[in-house]
Amino acid sequence: MPPGVPHQPLAARLWVAQHSSHGNTDSHDRPMSIESLENMVRSRVRTFLRHTVLVTILGTVILAGCVWAAVYYSTKATVMRIAAGPDGSANAKIVQVLKKTVAQSHDRISLQLVATDGPSASSRALVDGRADLAVVPTTVGKSPDWPVVAILRQNVIALIVPAPPPAPAATAAPAAASAPVAAPAKKPEAAKPTKPAAKPAATSAKTADKTGKTKTAKTKTTKTAKAKDTDTDDDADSDDDDSTNTKDKDQDSNKLKLSQLAGKRVGIVMGNEATADLLDVVLKHYGVPIDKIQVSQIDPQNLADAVRKNAVDVIFAADSAIGQAIGDAVAAATQNGVPPTFIEIDQAAGIAKRFAAFDSVEIDAGTFGGNPPMPDEKLTTLSFPEYLVARKTFNHNAIAALAKIIYTSRLTIAAQMAGEVKIEAPSTDKDADALVHQGALDYLNDDQKTFFDRYGDDIFYGMLIFPVFGSAIAGVASYLRADSRTRRLRHLQHVLDLVRKAHAAQTLEAIEHLQVEADHLVIAIIHLSEHEEFDETIRMSFSFALDQLRFAIAARRTAILDHGGMAAGEGAPTASNDAAAAA
Repeated sequence: MPPGVPHQPLAARLWVAQHSSHGNTDSHDRPMSIESLENMVRSRVRTFLRHTVLVTILGTVILAGCVWAAVYYSTKATVMRIAAGPDGSANAKIVQVLKKTVAQSHDRISLQLVATDGPSASSRALVDGRADLAVVPTTVGKSPDWPVVAILRQNVIALIVPAPPPAPAATAAPAAASAPVAAPAKKPEAAKPTKPAAKPAATSAKTADKTGKTKTAKTKTTKTAKAKDTDTDDDADSDDDDSTNTKDKDQDSNKLKLSQLAGKRVGIVMGNEATADLLDVVLKHYGVPIDKIQVSQIDPQNLADAVRKNAVDVIFAADSAIGQAIGDAVAAATQNGVPPTFIEIDQAAGIAKRFAAFDSVEIDAGTFGGNPPMPDEKLTTLSFPEYLVARKTFNHNAIAALAKIIYTSRLTIAAQMAGEVKIEAPSTDKDADALVHQGALDYLNDDQKTFFDRYGDDIFYGMLIFPVFGSAIAGVASYLRADSRTRRLRHLQHVLDLVRKAHAAQTLEAIEHLQVEADHLVIAIIHLSEHEEFDETIRMSFSFALDQLRFAIAARRTAILDHGGMAAGEGAPTASNDAAAAA
């Protein structure tokens, strides 16, 4: 062995070189460190893949996890938060009934009631994201801009004037005393026709010879009496008609009108759709400022007491025409069997043209009660629908499923909420006043899509594109194999370059740098051999090149030590000769 060749084993030299390279910051060592790290990672991955059982178990766990996640997210119930007013209100009861109906349908949706203070608070909850759906009338906020799922009912406005309180008991006594006085007065009148009856008998006895004349006189007298009686009856009938018309006119003139509400006390019944803003819209149309009347909020339980104490002049309620709110208000306004009267909104058609949220409607006689009928004749007023709306961004498939449950169970829901619910489908025309939610529109137009309808195209195109990806993966694998061959050639060329540098080295410091670089190269070749299977030809090539590099470095180090004072031109031939001799 030539002098200067290190005597430590190759493995020890590689270990020392690998650990000493962490503190080396030379620019020539950085690319090799990154490449060594890459080779080390690849080696670890290959070592892991060699454990077939472990890889199989891990792959099975990953596959099972993917299947479980797919089943969980596909069967997970969609929670819908619905804002519907305070607890106990009609809207809240509708949501509770609908919640039970949805639960019985075993569909993958569930409802959750979000209690609010009223329609305005429900609309704010929808805007703030605290609710996904809301039950609101068209008169609140921007409800026409929200997509409609269903029309729950049609509300009507009722302005009720309580019946007057009963008269004091003292006024009834004179009326009772005057009744017996009129009865005896009829007796003399009944006796009068019997007195003149004797006169014609006496006259006929005295003038028997003038029978024909007497008969003629009697006939004339009878006809005259009948004519007088007929005239008397006609006059009586005409008097009765005049009195009836006068009474009707008096009743119409006594009815309170909207334009006469200034200075009146209006009680707004709580717990329904009646609000001060809604009243203000109606009063402004009739030129009555709302600040000219006394508005108060009355709890339904205290309404009858307020009517008895004459605390209100008009009761304002807005709900279904046959709902509980208006029915209770009419019952509270009835005193001693005397029904209340109603203020007609005779310009309802004009208000409906100015405000799209309203419609003009005529309430039939007896709608609020039948004995006596309330109202006693057709009543013109305003109506507005109660909507179930949803956010536009909410899952369309979930809304379609909810719409299906609502419309197929509308009779069951209406039976449980008698008078409070009459579910209708909104118009699906393009020029309709209300915008229908896309999910509800899919159901109403029978355009609901199944799983394969929604994802069939994606599956089809995926099957067409997958072979392309397969070819791309195969190409990448081929490129990696070609890249592996390129790395081997690059490492071999690097060894040959170091051999040339060793022959041209002039100082021991340059020789030491070459030695460190050679050690890094040996480590990279070892990692590469662990990652790839080298055939006999490749191993022989690397072995020959590394031996040539090792002998070249050793020979050049010896030459520099023996001829330390020689010039660069003198040392080079010696190194060449030594290398040739070593070869």
